[in-house]
Amino acid sequence: MAKHAEASPAATQERGVLARVAGAVLLGSALEWYDYFLYGTAAALVFNEVFFPSQSATMSLLLSLATFGVGFVARPIGAVVFGHIGDKFGRKPALVAALMLMGVSTTLMAFIPSHASIGLAAPAILVLLRLVQGAGAGAEYSGAAIFGVEYAPENRRGVYGAIGASGAYAGLVLSSAAVLLTTALTTDAQFLAWGWRLPFMASIVLIGLGMWMRLRLEETPAFEENVQDSRDDHADTPAHSPLRTLLRTQWRNILLVMGMVAAPLALSYVYQVYALAFMAKAGHSPEVGTASLVVAGFAVMLTAPLAGLASDRWGRRPVLLAGAVFAAAYAFPFFWLAGSSNPLLAILAVGIAQGGSVGIMFGVQGVILAELFATETRYSGAAFSREVGAVVFGGMAPFISVGLSSAAGGASWPVGLYVIGLAAITFVAGYLAPETRHRPLDALDKVAKQLPANRADEFDGLEVGAR
Repeated sequence: MAKHAEASPAATQERGVLARVAGAVLLGSALEWYDYFLYGTAAALVFNEVFFPSQSATMSLLLSLATFGVGFVARPIGAVVFGHIGDKFGRKPALVAALMLMGVSTTLMAFIPSHASIGLAAPAILVLLRLVQGAGAGAEYSGAAIFGVEYAPENRRGVYGAIGASGAYAGLVLSSAAVLLTTALTTDAQFLAWGWRLPFMASIVLIGLGMWMRLRLEETPAFEENVQDSRDDHADTPAHSPLRTLLRTQWRNILLVMGMVAAPLALSYVYQVYALAFMAKAGHSPEVGTASLVVAGFAVMLTAPLAGLASDRWGRRPVLLAGAVFAAAYAFPFFWLAGSSNPLLAILAVGIAQGGSVGIMFGVQGVILAELFATETRYSGAAFSREVGAVVFGGMAPFISVGLSSAAGGASWPVGLYVIGLAAITFVAGYLAPETRHRPLDALDKVAKQLPANRADEFDGLEVGAR
């Protein structure tokens, strides 16, 4: 048998760099989103009693879930600030700063006194830290996706763009497992009194590990090339004002992205936050709800990269549209299964919802965000458009779901219709979006710059040859 040719040192080094990038994106996203998802779990299970005690259990829950939505208000601000940093000074400093901001704010939440101790000051401090946490989150997902895509081989951008999604849901697994372990080791009274604080304290250790991983990375080749091109053209910076350039030349893509993220963002939080309250009302224990999130996290960790791989083969739009169709079709079956008396069915319901509805759409979202915007405005464009979409569609999704259900006397059918409506928005936006598969990033840059407010048919019709 003939021996396989040995890989060249350059090829071996490139594989090593790609592996290090993939690992850093995956681990960094997991540790950062541990913080964000941990807040959502606590908002559904414990913050209503610790920070928002009320004679009405529904009102306490609504107030608690409203603070979850407050974090989304700060996300566009974080997107603008860190997007500006990422486009002018590099992707790496923006990601490192966002990670630090989220880690510190989450850790400090562990030390907030309860409402019983300091009154209204307790929820006020919680909201303030949630705003800080949200600002950090406004740069994380898009930045991680861009980092992966700008390093990836041309025919694997979908897979690398999905690494951030897998990492985010690894964070869901970590946060849910931390809550599950804590509830198992404490009584209900102990968990309410102090046990819930332990997973928040653990954030500082996890963030330290994530910082170590990200500080070891080099800047992306696409950004370095853009900086060099700017120097060759005697420009002061890659883009004097990335957001202003973006709003002037690529406003249509901003609107398309907002629509494409509507369903995955909103449904992610419907099935993570509202679903916990729904299952508790159906008689399931908190452990069942938390276990369902662990299963859901593993499901998305599997389906997201598969969706990215499928998008590399068949295109970004077909995969996104398939995810939207699945989300709409599963809207009512989810509530039938989650509301049953069988805990295994309830856990399965959340796993299917996240792995199918959310995982497929999130898996292809990262590469779409990166490919629709030019390099000089890519971070700002991806982060700003996604996070404005998060405010419009995502942040208040649990609150809206509770309100719709309460208005219908506790019935779940209005929430099912709400899910279908969100899926329809994403389907239409995905249908109108341009297909960008197998087109070099530098060629996509030229398209974005040549077509202010480009139309999808013009985008698709341009010939952009391989490098």
